[in-house]
Amino acid sequence: MPSGHAVRAVYQPIFHLPDRGLVGYEALARPDGDSAEDSVDGLFATAQRENLPGVTPSMARRIVEGRPYGDAHELVDRRILTEREFGRIADRVTVRGRP
Repeated sequence: MPSGHAVRAVYQPIFHLPDRGLVGYEALARPDGDSAEDSVDGLFATAQRENLPGVTPSMARRIVEGRPYGDAHELVDRRILTEREFGRIADRVTVRGRP
């Protein structure tokens, strides 16, 4: 879990489809907040960036704060990452499924 993020427990029912009977509940962890960064996608994206080579937590925070992006190279165009830094992670960075 990236530092500074709180989570809350959410319980999702599990049903047996043929007879629609309740089988039990699955406990899920969900972000506790309303910002885009506190969404499930935002948390996964932040965690992924924090594990990219050479991307510091500070850079990851700037990447999150700079969203949305039209394409991945905007990280360089907006001076969030240098061309060299971007080159180290370019093959692992996408914007909504686009390279």
